[in-house]
Amino acid sequence: MEFPPVVWYSIGMNQYKPTAIFLLRISLGIFFLVLGIQGLTAHTSKTAEILRFLGRNDAMNIVISVVQILAGAVLIIGVFLPIGSSLSWLLSLGILILWGVYMVMTLFLKDFLKPDTLSWLYKTSWSFIIFSSLWIVSGRE
Repeated sequence: MEFPPVVWYSIGMNQYKPTAIFLLRISLGIFFLVLGIQGLTAHTSKTAEILRFLGRNDAMNIVISVVQILAGAVLIIGVFLPIGSSLSWLLSLGILILWGVYMVMTLFLKDFLKPDTLSWLYKTSWSFIIFSSLWIVSGRE
């Protein structure tokens, strides 16, 4: 006897999916805007910390911060302006890939299990929450 696959929206939750994705895009856009602004204004930002580890100068910090600001703007503007679905998907996929690279550089190459395991797990968990959210937002239907 075969059972049908269980789908999360089979209990009537599918009606809330557009609202949830709308709120997710807005909150991720605000997150990336703030992260980019912090990278431009604070020498102690995570972006500056990574670049110091790699031996880069402040010019690279500015470039990455501007990319983060643009990513936030794209996520927010994509909600309100009808840009093409293929373009929107490609931009979201690009942001997802860049965040994945950021996670590898910060969590595994630079600060693996530092300063202690619980702090590392905390940073890793919120980074994976953001990664998962970007994955959901960049999904095509």
